[in-house]
Order: sequence, then C-alpha cells, then structure tokens
Amino acid sequence: MLILSAALSGIGLSIMTVGYPALGEAFPGVSDPTLSWVTNIFTIVAAATLVIGGVLADRVGRRRMLMAGVGLFLAGSVLGGLAPSVGVLIGARAVMAAGGSAIHPAAVALLLASLPSNRLPLAVGIWAVAGGTSSAFGPPVGGLVIEWLGWEWMFWLNVPFCLIILIVVPAVFRESRSGESRALPDPLGGVMVAAATALVTLGIVQSDPWGWTDARVIGSIIGGLAVFGLFVQRSLHHPNPLVELRLFQIPNVRRSNLAMLIFASSWFGMFFGFTVIVIRSWGWTPLEGGFAVAPLPLFAGVLGVLIGRIAHRTGHRLFILPGTAIYVGTTIVLWLVLGDEPNAAVFITGMTVIGISTGMVFPSLMAASISDVSPDQHSLATGINFTAQRVATTIGVALGLTFVTSAASTSDAIDLLMGMVVVTALVSLPFSARIDTRPSGPQS
Repeated sequence: MLILSAALSGIGLSIMTVGYPALGEAFPGVSDPTLSWVTNIFTIVAAATLVIGGVLADRVGRRRMLMAGVGLFLAGSVLGGLAPSVGVLIGARAVMAAGGSAIHPAAVALLLASLPSNRLPLAVGIWAVAGGTSSAFGPPVGGLVIEWLGWEWMFWLNVPFCLIILIVVPAVFRESRSGESRALPDPLGGVMVAAATALVTLGIVQSDPWGWTDARVIGSIIGGLAVFGLFVQRSLHHPNPLVELRLFQIPNVRRSNLAMLIFASSWFGMFFGFTVIVIRSWGWTPLEGGFAVAPLPLFAGVLGVLIGRIAHRTGHRLFILPGTAIYVGTTIVLWLVLGDEPNAAVFITGMTVIGISTGMVFPSLMAASISDVSPDQHSLATGINFTAQRVATTIGVALGLTFVTSAASTSDAIDLLMGMVVVTALVSLPFSARIDTRPSGPQS
C-alpha cells in the first residue's frame, strides 16, 4: 500500500509523455510553449517542496503527512479531470506535485519504521524497483486510457487508488514520528529554487515564438541563473537551508550531483521528446507510443537493485562510464538511422538498449551521491540529489519539447533532439570520470 502511494507520483510524471500530444489535440488553440507548463509545473513544484515535505512528515507524523499528501493528490486529480482550460490543468498539476512531495518521504519513513532492521535492505530494493517500474507503467497506461476513455482519465485514474490508500493506511499503519524535532528548512529557499527553474524554463520554451536572441529569452535565462546564484549564497549561510550545499565540499557528492543534473537533463529530454515524435510525427497511437518508450524507465528501476549491490563492492564508476558510453553510442545510431518514416524495430531496440544503459548510470549516480556521507546526513544528501533530478527533469523536458515542436520536419526534430541528448550526456562525463567510491580507492 505504501509502495502504491509512492507510485502515484512516478506515474503522474511519466504519464504526461503520452498525455502531452493528447492535450494538444484537446486544446488546439493553445501553443506548445504554454502547453508544456502542464508538465513543467509538476517538476518545478516537486523540486521546491519535497525536502520540506520530508521534515514536516517527521514533525507532524508520517501517517498524517501521507494522508494529507494523498488528499492533495486526489484533489489535484479531480481538478485536472474537470479542467475546462489549460490554465486550470496547470494549477491541478501543481497541487498534485505538492501532494507527491508529501507522499514520497512520508511513505518511505513509514515503510522503514514498520520493518525490522534485517529487512530494510530488501525493502529499499523493492522501493527502488517500484519507482522505476511505476514510471514505466505511466506511458502505456496513459496511452490505453487516452485511446479508450479520453485524456481526462489520466487524472480520473488516480481517484480510486487515492481512495483505497485513504481507507487502508489508517487501519494498517500506526502513526510514526522522528525521535528529534527537526527545524523547518528555509521556505524562501524553496521559492528561489522554483523561481530560478521557472525563469530558465520560460526562456527555453519561449525561444521558438520569441527567438533565442530576443531580450525576453536572454533575460529570463540570465535572471533564472542569477536567482539560482542567490539561492546558493543563501544556502551556504542559512542555519537550516533547503539543501545542505556544504556537503558539496565532499568530492564524490559534488561530482555525482553535477553529473546527475546534466545526464538527467539529457535523459528526460529524450524521454518526452521521442514520445511526441512517435505520436505526432510518425502517427503511432498513444498506446503504441507508450509501450515503445516504456523500456527507458523500466530498466532503470529493474536493474537498480542488482547494480547497486555489485557497485557497492566495485565502485560506481565501473557502471557509470560504460553506461554513459552505451547511452551515447546507441543515441548516435538512432540519430543516423531514424528519419521521417517510422522504423519500429530500430526504435524499440534502441529504447531497450538505452534503458539498460540508464539502469547502469542513474542508480550508480544516486548511490555515489551518499557514499562518503555519514549516516546521519543521508537525508540531507538525498535532498540534494532529488532536487538536482527534478531541476534536470524540468530543463530536459523543456529543451526536448522545444526542439521537437519547433522543428520544420521530423528529421530536423530528431537532429535537434539527438544533438542535445548526446552533447549533454558527454558534458556529464568529466564529472562522472572523477567519481571514486571504491572501498580502497582514494577519496581526495
């Protein structure tokens, strides 16, 4: 039941890969840049609120926070299902994201508190697999409900699951709180993360109608970077920052999070961009498109546990570098082979290989980000990594959708998307190459 509650957020994000083209058909008068905010707002709000949600769960009670989060997610889903306009949809997605930020840390804490210590590794492994597989279910399930019932059911689908959780959890799980009262993280820091990400995203998504050299685009991107710089300064000096950036003094923490920020931007740009191509340009149905891209998140989750156990003994770089090389090499092959006409065999094979390579990279980067951190700071290090992932998701989706929807032809869209994917993945390599988590390796 706890895993089901946490899966809501994963499905809620990934289902929009097939939902985006359907929303474009449902609201034909709405531009692609405006429509992209239905997706972008989810990750922006998540990046700004998840750490705060975790602390609130420790203070007010994990079960109470989980119930509040599921209630918010339910309210956002109902609002989305009834939405008469894209503006209301954007608001609904923001509510769902806030609910997800309450659900995830509370569910993890309740799960760990309900099990004996000897079963914790298995529980964490199952949790990791559930996260990846729930994201993989989003596109095909979304495609199915869109084809049979309409886009509104991407939201109505959540309602019965939320109601089941609200009924069962209070009857099965006892309330749980942290033994010590944690101070609330800097709320202004959350606002600054959201504002910085939103400004950079605004500049990217408006680059097509306004032009990359337009003062508004340049000003938005520079303004976002400036706000992010202020956030860094504030976090370094605040007694209880949103993310503990002082941990960046630890080399593996710094390198793995920077690599995650860049590599995840590449991956999410591909995930969303290719889904739009196969549905809009190649004419595949939402269900066909959903199954075609599902291997990308599926293997990342399934392989995570296995690779995590091996990498703990061998060092994570052993998987990160070959995984990135396979990812880039396969992307280049797709770049050279795919074009205006669909090629299902090549595409699905490519998605499978890239999914496997992603399963080597993502879990290893996440594990490396806490490898040199003391156990009492694991939650702080995890907060940094999650924030990096969500910011990367927003930027990657914005770039991928902008390049794909603004291209003159399918071939041009593939050229722009694949170029972005390859370049960003290669930029992550200098950081990945210096990660050293081998038990006997140097830690300088």
